[in-house]
Amino acid sequence: MYKLLLVSDKEEVRALYTGFTEWENLGFERPFVAANAQEGVAMLSRSRFDAISSLLSVSEGKKFFSYLSRRPEMLGMETARDEARLRREISCARRTLSSRDAARQTKQVDDFTRALQNEFFCDLLRGAAMDMTRIDERAQSLKMQAVDPARPAAMASFRLPQGDYFLAEVWRYGRERLENALRNIFENGDDRMHFVLLIINPHHMRLLALPREEMSAEEVVSQMNVHLMRCRGSLEQYFELALDIKRVVGYDTLYALGRENALRTAH
Repeated sequence: MYKLLLVSDKEEVRALYTGFTEWENLGFERPFVAANAQEGVAMLSRSRFDAISSLLSVSEGKKFFSYLSRRPEMLGMETARDEARLRREISCARRTLSSRDAARQTKQVDDFTRALQNEFFCDLLRGAAMDMTRIDERAQSLKMQAVDPARPAAMASFRLPQGDYFLAEVWRYGRERLENALRNIFENGDDRMHFVLLIINPHHMRLLALPREEMSAEEVVSQMNVHLMRCRGSLEQYFELALDIKRVVGYDTLYALGRENALRTAH
């Protein structure tokens, strides 16, 4: 059930809303009612509401809307003066709220899936040994339609020479927020490529580049190098940090990286 707050200094409007009997059938609890701006602000400060409907005189409206402007997440509902209009407005608000909830749930699922996908790629960057079957199983379970393990890949190793000093003496927001800032730089910027950053420490980072479309191994390495130069410029511009690139390695497929890890583990 959704929660609605009515704020109105019009007695007939308050009577319409409190006397309406179809709230639950239309997906709402019986509304909370405030008779003026002060009561409305007090209710909003104490409780969470999904939607708000208001009809106020000019003086009361100025007070209330000044406060409401700081609550942009709340759905505004047209205020009705008769039951037929009220029924339509409630139904419209319910559809809007249901669509918003569904979109939020989808985003949460997408974000969770994306995090699992990146963790899989980070496992490979850490050196996890995976054969073709295991990579295919993981790719299928994680619904990686945009990234094909049979396409080429590239891996870069690099470091930030002043990283420890920057974190201890310059950056005031904590390691986690610095890592998020680095991911925003290294994992974005090219719609044709999927990038995944593994931060081991400021002295050791790896970046995986995977094409979202058909490319040769040489093109993927070239795209990686272009991307690293762009990232280097962003680091210098926004953080005054240098980027020390150690190596960039190309692979004919993502499977080849898994095989290389397996050979390294075996030795």
